[in-house]
Amino acid sequence: MASSILKTMHNQQRTSIVKFCFLILIFVVCFVISVIISSDQNQTKSKVEQRSTPDKVKIKNLFPHHNSTHLWSMPFADDKYFQLARLLPCRSINYTGGPGVNQINSCDYSSTNEFSLENTLKTQKWLYEHQHPTNCSNKRFAIIRTYALSGFGSTIHQVVWAFGAALAQDRIAVYETPGHWLYGTCSSGTPDCFFLPITNCSIPSKVDGNQTIHINADVGHWSSPVHPPIFQNRTFNWYRAQLLFYLLRYKPEILTHAQNTIAQYFKPSAIELHHPFIALYVRRSDKVTGREMSQAYSLKQYFDLFDADARKANIKNIYINSEDQQVFSEFIQLNKEKNGYYNLLSIQARKNVVFGSLTRMPQKEREQVVLEFLTDLYIEANADLHAGTLTSNWCRLVDEMRLTLGKISPYYTPENRYLLDM
Repeated sequence: MASSILKTMHNQQRTSIVKFCFLILIFVVCFVISVIISSDQNQTKSKVEQRSTPDKVKIKNLFPHHNSTHLWSMPFADDKYFQLARLLPCRSINYTGGPGVNQINSCDYSSTNEFSLENTLKTQKWLYEHQHPTNCSNKRFAIIRTYALSGFGSTIHQVVWAFGAALAQDRIAVYETPGHWLYGTCSSGTPDCFFLPITNCSIPSKVDGNQTIHINADVGHWSSPVHPPIFQNRTFNWYRAQLLFYLLRYKPEILTHAQNTIAQYFKPSAIELHHPFIALYVRRSDKVTGREMSQAYSLKQYFDLFDADARKANIKNIYINSEDQQVFSEFIQLNKEKNGYYNLLSIQARKNVVFGSLTRMPQKEREQVVLEFLTDLYIEANADLHAGTLTSNWCRLVDEMRLTLGKISPYYTPENRYLLDM
């Protein structure tokens, strides 16, 4: 009997020891996993910070006493971008269909290049200080009003034209409120709903035709632009891009929305960790039926523009967006033919959205579509390479943002109307 009791106690002790060892093992495994996760998070944070730090250093070095926080939180072309770009063959891109042919050399990374980082920072500094004087009294103003009833890219370009017209007359541009802009979903009804304020000056109460005038933003006379004296010798493409870059500085909450949306659909969540990647916007639908495009290009035709260069630079990630849902089915088949070379990046967004459908939407729904547009713009501007069709005002808008960021390696369908619908 005693022997049986001792045996039972011995078994219980052994079981307790086994349980204790098992708990210790679980604790050690959990500790190791937590260390690995923490290390990965720190590496991710480090990689993200490494990619953005050069921009901040360059800005500080150029303007040590200037507050550059007004610049849009979009990364400029950095050393990694230039290393990649130098792997690609040099090309001359002729921007036709506007006031003169504007040519860009994809291999010109010198400081004398119009789209150099130094030129952009100096220009944005000038625009900001013109629009944000220390004293608004006795200034000349142009009140921008009467927005075009057109697509998002089109109406933005006409606002940019009105802004340029104000600058050419040495006036500070302000938005009339309420502005009744189709896409303005806040109380002001102006682009200020999504972007940082155009100026720190208040809207003048009196329009006398001299000190203060009105400029309508539904005309868009880009065929004969007038530059202020300081930009007199600049190309049309550069001038419009710089003005657009200034006006489209995201509000913090809009930038956060874009980044949160990306984190929801991209794995890993930080867009910086997907470099290098190419962004492609496929435009069809009303641009084809309205004959603004000569044809509806197949996805293969778009890929043929950049595929060889993407392989030279070992770019495998591709972000695709389009109003045509069929594009994504085309990608699956095309990528099979390419032996699965490309990894698809995308976000969930409404499809078949064109100007006609936008005008019929309730305001709240239209606001959500604009937020999707701006998330897409953030991704496409972040990309190392970009492809699209420049008869689309949206693709022009993306291209202008990228050029201003110093990214001068575009791939576009041969429409020969790169600048204007002329």
